[in-house]
Amino acid sequence: MNNATRRVSAIGQVARFGVPIFTLALVMIFTVINPTTFLTVPNAQVVAASNSLALVLALGALVPLIAGEFDLSIGFNLELNAVISAVLLGQMGMSIPTVLLIVLCTGLIIGLLNGLLITQVGISSFIATLGIGSLAAAASIYLTGGAILIQGIPRGLVSFGQGSTVGIPNMVMIGVVALVVFWLILENLPFGRNLLAVGLSRKASELVGIRTRLMITASFAISGVIAALCGFLALSRVGAASSGIGTSYLLPALAACFLGATTVHIGRFNPLGTAFAVLLVAVGLNGLQLFGVPGWAEPAFNGGTLLVAVGASAIAARRR
Repeated sequence: MNNATRRVSAIGQVARFGVPIFTLALVMIFTVINPTTFLTVPNAQVVAASNSLALVLALGALVPLIAGEFDLSIGFNLELNAVISAVLLGQMGMSIPTVLLIVLCTGLIIGLLNGLLITQVGISSFIATLGIGSLAAAASIYLTGGAILIQGIPRGLVSFGQGSTVGIPNMVMIGVVALVVFWLILENLPFGRNLLAVGLSRKASELVGIRTRLMITASFAISGVIAALCGFLALSRVGAASSGIGTSYLLPALAACFLGATTVHIGRFNPLGTAFAVLLVAVGLNGLQLFGVPGWAEPAFNGGTLLVAVGASAIAARRR
C-alpha cells in the first residue's frame, strides 16, 4: 500500500467516525469553557436520561427510513399515546400493564394505517404519515381540551421514569437495550438485510422473492409501536402529558437518523450512527443551555441540525 492509498484510507476512517470525533471535540470545548458544571456526573446523568427517549424514538423512525420511506407521524403518535396513558391512568384508574398494552396496540394500529395507505392505496409516505400524524394531533387536543394532564399519574410510574438502578438512570438502560436490539435486528438478521434491500431497490428485491409491501408495512408497524412506547415512557419521565409536543420530538429524531447516516456506515441509515448522532445533538444542546441561551435557540439548533444532517447524508450517499 503506497502513501497516497494510506492517506485516502486514513481520511476515510476519520470521515466514518466524524460524528463521534466532533462530539468528543465539543465535550472538550465545553469542559474548558465551563469546567465546574459540564463534565460532571450529575450533568452527564441528566443528559443521558433526558436523551435516551430521543434515541429510542429515532431507532423507531430509522426502520421505515432504511426501507426508503418516511414516518412523519412518530412525534404525534408519541404525543397521542402519552395523552391516552395519562387519561387511562389518571382519570380512569386503569392498571399500568393494561394501559401499556392499550398504548402499544394504538401505536400498532397507527403504524399499520400508515403502511397500508402507502403500500395498498399508493399514497406517498410523506403525505400519508403527515395526514395520520395530524389526525393523532387532533385527537390529543380533543382528549386534553388544551390542558396539561397531571392528576392521578401513579407515583410508581413517575419514580421509575425519573429513577435509577445501581446509579444508572432507568431511561438510559432502556435506551441501551433498545440500541442493542435494533442493532441485532437491523444489522445481523435477515429482516434487516431484506429491509435494506427494499430501500436500495424495490424492483430488484421483488425479483429475488422479497415481499416488499409486507416489509414496508412491517417497518411502519414497528415505528408506530416504538413511538407509542415512547409516549408511555415520556409520561413516566415527565409525570404529565399535553397536546402540541409532537414536533419537539419529531425533528430531533429525524435529525439523528440523517446525521447518523454520515457515520459508521456512510451513506446508509444505521443504529450505531443514529446513537452517535443523538449523543452529538445532546452534547451540543446541553452545552448551549449551560450558557443560558434564549428559548428560541433549541428549536433553531434542532432545525439547523436537521438541514445539515439531510444535506450531509445526501452527499455521503452520492459518494458511496
